[in-house]
Amino acid sequence: MAGQSAALAWTKRLTAAAIAVAVPGAALAQTTAACPRDLAAVDASFSQTMQRLDAVQTADQDGKCAAWRQHVAAMQAGVTVFRRCLSGHAQRENVLQLLVSIEDFEELLKRKCS
Repeated sequence: MAGQSAALAWTKRLTAAAIAVAVPGAALAQTTAACPRDLAAVDASFSQTMQRLDAVQTADQDGKCAAWRQHVAAMQAGVTVFRRCLSGHAQRENVLQLLVSIEDFEELLKRKCS
């Protein structure tokens, strides 16, 4: 359980870092007119799923699994937006961070959820 909490905390910090790097620099790398809106939506979605992850710390396993699945879906949507709306180093770094975090949560889902 302690290892799970440490992994979850690390993954949440990684996701938060991706948001912090991507959203402020987005204005410099817009590739479509929709990017500012889409990046803001990704930021809001990440904030919501991070709050839900915090809220389910003491929930039953079904509640945790649902929150983890929702977070994976939000991160997958973020990858799509980051690939379209960011460029160069910011794009590579943020997409990679999210992909690593997605992989971590998918492993957690595989081990803990049916």
